[in-house]
Amino acid sequence: MNNIKRAGIFIPTMNRSDFINRQLNYYAMVKCPHTIYIGDSSNEDHKAKIKNVISTLGSRIKIVYKHLPSFSDREAIFHLLSVMDEPYACLSGDDDYQVPDSITKCINFLESNPDFATASGYAVSFRLKKNGVYGELERVANYPRPYVESETARERIVKYFENYFVPLFSVNRTAQMLKNWKGVDKVKDKSFGSEIIPSALSIIAGKSMTIDCLGFIRQIHDGHYGLPNTFDWITGNDWLDAYNHFSRHLSEEAASVDNIQISEAEKFVKQGLWLFLEKQLTREYPQYFPPKKNPDNLSNYRKRIRAELGRQFPFLKTAYRKWLQKNKKGPKDIHFEVLQKSSKYYEDFKPIIDSFSNHPEI
Repeated sequence: MNNIKRAGIFIPTMNRSDFINRQLNYYAMVKCPHTIYIGDSSNEDHKAKIKNVISTLGSRIKIVYKHLPSFSDREAIFHLLSVMDEPYACLSGDDDYQVPDSITKCINFLESNPDFATASGYAVSFRLKKNGVYGELERVANYPRPYVESETARERIVKYFENYFVPLFSVNRTAQMLKNWKGVDKVKDKSFGSEIIPSALSIIAGKSMTIDCLGFIRQIHDGHYGLPNTFDWITGNDWLDAYNHFSRHLSEEAASVDNIQISEAEKFVKQGLWLFLEKQLTREYPQYFPPKKNPDNLSNYRKRIRAELGRQFPFLKTAYRKWLQKNKKGPKDIHFEVLQKSSKYYEDFKPIIDSFSNHPEI
């Protein structure tokens, strides 16, 4: 373990000391060998709570704490990356979890595959019944981590936006990630500046791999920092200027990587974002304008029957899911697998369940 390359797990946060402290206790519990960098824009009260937990953990994990009260999340991220000593890095929200052993597996993969820029394990999201920091698990869902293995940057950018995900939570090379975040704090639009531009630059830089392990876990709750829906985003006042910056920056990078004209790269950047907007608008429309339901519809009737059978005979639902997983071709449903003691993913998910359900004192 002493010979492994290390990663920096960097966490921007503001006034959410309970989430940060839960995550730090988890890393101490699983003996995380990687360094945790905290960029804290909190007030003095939350700062004191975080510093107190850091002091109680002592030398059990390595933590680099920076109090950055005047910094935005983007400024905090860039600052943490600029002071990071480790050659690899991955982002974590203050309410998320990275699995340290999976980070190590991703580092080993990237060490042997220089044409890949990012690597990640599978990911899931979860929600608690009472919507807080600690509580009883309500549900687990898949959090897709597609892989992108196209040979050229222009092909990767189209494939990426067709199946969008956020590779910032994946393991990246620190130097490349620092380059990706440079200047994004000047982009007024949050969707472009805080996520889309640095994410897409990671894909332009190289291929992206998903390794067969559990790597990243997100909590979904009502206090989640979200981005605007797509319609409000593209009709916002800051969108056009941010899009022009996005198009120019990505086209220049893709042209440099592929050794093509910028005008040629622009076509693929445009195609990729167009695919992204098409899928997002189609997906989000019924969330805001739900179609009228016909209770007599055969499909609705079947759904009600299945739901009632699941409530009355939960063992049948479990048996069916196990049969389905066993006979399914391709990737398993990780959200089901992580809860099965017989699954290889359970061992990595169980400490996370313990961290929010048992409220352990480390």
